[in-house]
Amino acid sequence: MNKNTMIIAAVAVVAIVLVAAVVVSMGGNGSKSAGVPTASKLQIMGNANDDSTIDSEDMAILDSILAGTASLSDYPLADVNYDGTVNADDKALLQDIIDRKEGTTVYVLCLDVDGNDTVVPCEYPLRNIVAYGTNMQLPVLYANGGQYMAGYFNSSYDVAEASISSSAVDLKGSSRSISDAAWTNFMELDASLEGDIGAFLIDYSNVSQMTSARVTDLSDAGIPLIIYSSADAESELVTTLTLGFLFGGNSESLGVSYAQLGWDVLEYIDGKVGGLSDSERTSFICCTMYIYICQNDSTFNATPTSAGGIAYSKVNSSFASTYSGDSSTKMSSVEALSNYTDVGAVINNRSIDWGLTSAEVDETIVDIWEHSNDGTASYEFFTGLTDKLYYVNNLLPGGVRLAYAACALYGDVFTLEWAEDILQQYIDMGTAPLDGQSTDSIVAYFDLDMYNAAKA
Repeated sequence: MNKNTMIIAAVAVVAIVLVAAVVVSMGGNGSKSAGVPTASKLQIMGNANDDSTIDSEDMAILDSILAGTASLSDYPLADVNYDGTVNADDKALLQDIIDRKEGTTVYVLCLDVDGNDTVVPCEYPLRNIVAYGTNMQLPVLYANGGQYMAGYFNSSYDVAEASISSSAVDLKGSSRSISDAAWTNFMELDASLEGDIGAFLIDYSNVSQMTSARVTDLSDAGIPLIIYSSADAESELVTTLTLGFLFGGNSESLGVSYAQLGWDVLEYIDGKVGGLSDSERTSFICCTMYIYICQNDSTFNATPTSAGGIAYSKVNSSFASTYSGDSSTKMSSVEALSNYTDVGAVINNRSIDWGLTSAEVDETIVDIWEHSNDGTASYEFFTGLTDKLYYVNNLLPGGVRLAYAACALYGDVFTLEWAEDILQQYIDMGTAPLDGQSTDSIVAYFDLDMYNAAKA
């Protein structure tokens, strides 16, 4: 990217998935802005027909607009350079994108840091990136983008994140925050790179790290700030699809396969339980960090909702009042959930690295189930609910998490064998974090029965 000529707005990329003609926001508390188009799949201007790629079909639509037989209002994504009109400039740029011409400026559908829709330009193919947050770093790696990482603030998972480039610089951040010293390291890295930082990527759940001063730093340096709201599994599919396109080459086809398998999972789930009324749906409470209850608007609730469940806050007003917000609340005692034992399922989200032996799998399950919280085992906080308690590995591909969430909610409809097959398909796909793994080396999901078996 040429810092002297490209003006970059500090923005957040949001992926919005269209399933069964319903647009589902990736989160981030964003809102649709007047005049800014939205896409359901690939989040790139020029994707006129709103599918998973940019090709001759999109050019045919643009040509029909130029010929007067179609309207931009019907195909707003055909405004390739996002200047409000379709003309020869759009046609030339679209051809460059179709040709996957290096150095081409592409315009990415985004949110700004306030959660409003906008569009940001960046250079194709995307290189020399820096990502922050597990919910951003894993999609980068699933699109086989680790090779394009110039730096990282934190790497917590030795196996899952092993594909981060060996030349990437450790910027000395943490999983919870970007210190001033770490930010200085990042800006110094940008200054030292011959090709400059191609983009700074961050998940919306970490947007608080982007202070106004840091946003200004990025803008002054000509570094796009790309914030995907990808914490929930359905949105993560579009995140990985779009990143794969931006990385180009084999990453593009991998991103398409990755997203499509997840959409197939969603379609299968919808075919089985999509017709249920709210009163028939299984209610759920989500947890994280062992004993933290996810609040009503937490993005963790999006995955089981996509898997056909209904958030417990929708059916219990007392719970809704107690746990309002979009973050999480630590249980103050083992009685915290005692009034809510009629919930259908409790889904506890854990990030669990893989590459485990059979003995290590059992040990991991037991350690998580019995994890000490200031002397009190985790399972004690779920008294009366342990037969409804399900742990799902939050590091796994979105399609896998959706499958296991469906198993937790509707165990009589969706089998663990089916979910395991979805995991195997992702392993076979060739995505770097799962390279060399098997379904036996990964703790994808476990419940009380699996804990008892591991403990035996």
